Amino acid sequence: LTFYVGLAPHVCNLLIETVTLYLEADDKSSTMTANALLLSLLDILHCMLKYTANIVRQTLQAQKSGAGGDTQAAEDLLLINKPLMDLISLLIQLLPSEDTEVFESALQCLSLLVQLYGGNSQESMSPESMDSFAEVLKVKKDTPKLKLLLRIIKRLVS
Repeated sequence: LTFYVGLAPHVCNLLIETVTLYLEADDKSSTMTANALLLSLLDILHCMLKYTANIVRQTLQAQKSGAGGDTQAAEDLLLINKPLMDLISLLIQLLPSEDTEVFESALQCLSLLVQLYGGNSQESMSPESMDSFAEVLKVKKDTPKLKLLLRIIKRLVS
């Protein structure tokens, strides 16, 4: 886990700066650059969250089966990655993106974040976030993705 310490805040800062660039890009060249960087960072975030979710899931399964399980490692990993919760509202802002890859990456990362940490963030239900959710629910027709989005909203509300 020592290689992991410090990674979450660094990824958060990079994502915050990149999303700002992405949302404020005004010409095609800067939009493409910001888009490529954003997708790379979302991929890194997704890998971090999947790794964490897998460790937590394995630990819970080991406990259920009576085989024990290193709960300390899972708890430490969740604690180390807790700064990633700051990205929830940022990911919500990306959902209405016209770029399908950005939408899908943001949706997957958001889903894992709320599965791991729940809806403890008040700003995730801000008027801006609600507008983003409403826009996506009106525009998207992909039923599985809409179901996932509704599960995310339910978890954020509860």
